Amino acid sequence: MNVLKKLFNFYLDSSIHIGFSVYALTYCTLLLFELPYDEAVLYFTFYGTIVTYNFIKYGSSAKQYFFVTRKYMKVIQLLSFICFVLACYYAYQLQFKTLIVAIGLCLLSSLYIIPFLPKQKNLRTLAGLKISIVALCWTGVTVLLPIINANVFVGETNVVLTGLQRFILVLILMIPFEISDLSYDASALGTLPQRIGIRRTKQLAYLWVVLFVVIEYLIRNSVSTAFFITVGIGSLLGFSIWKSAIKKSKYFTAFWVESIPILWFLLLLLT
Repeated sequence: MNVLKKLFNFYLDSSIHIGFSVYALTYCTLLLFELPYDEAVLYFTFYGTIVTYNFIKYGSSAKQYFFVTRKYMKVIQLLSFICFVLACYYAYQLQFKTLIVAIGLCLLSSLYIIPFLPKQKNLRTLAGLKISIVALCWTGVTVLLPIINANVFVGETNVVLTGLQRFILVLILMIPFEISDLSYDASALGTLPQRIGIRRTKQLAYLWVVLFVVIEYLIRNSVSTAFFITVGIGSLLGFSIWKSAIKKSKYFTAFWVESIPILWFLLLLLT
């Protein structure tokens, strides 16, 4: 059991689970627009997410990320390098316009921790921007990349609605993390719980859940099986918000909450 627990912790710590969540949401876009299976986009987003998140989590400085001494970190570093090579392999198969957008999103993600302003500020330290930057990156990766690579017009109404819905979804998914980390986050971050308190943050998140479901109806324009699946996912999101608390177990946030997009994808795949 101890070995299984260590493997499971490595699965979470190395961002593989987050990679599957992003993969699932990207696949949801393909299913929603009835696009053909796109191996290049799906695997680029999967491997690219692992690399990006490991860099964000463990690369507070380039020296710390590239020159590590702990064996555990070296294994994560090796995995990240392998995923980087695989991400480059699939990036080569993307259309040029898709690759340009992907590079832009990678730069935005990098600026999340790399200082680019006076006094060593990065995007993460700018008050109130943390949750929005993450939601914007996830939306760009899981909606724009598969749409652009499939030559679908990004200004189409359903594309815009899907992008808005995905942005709201990620905002909701971030709330349990924001609440759980409240006792650790620096006050300068200006997270929602820090600015308006836990109770109001949860109330706002419940409103986002309602919008998430309403937008699904606007996209589908009917009460279909897929719509009821989204209602179920919305209920699950609401439950995760309700159960959120300070210093919540990392398994609740890093596994159960991050599993919601995967469950959504699996249910849509079965319909």
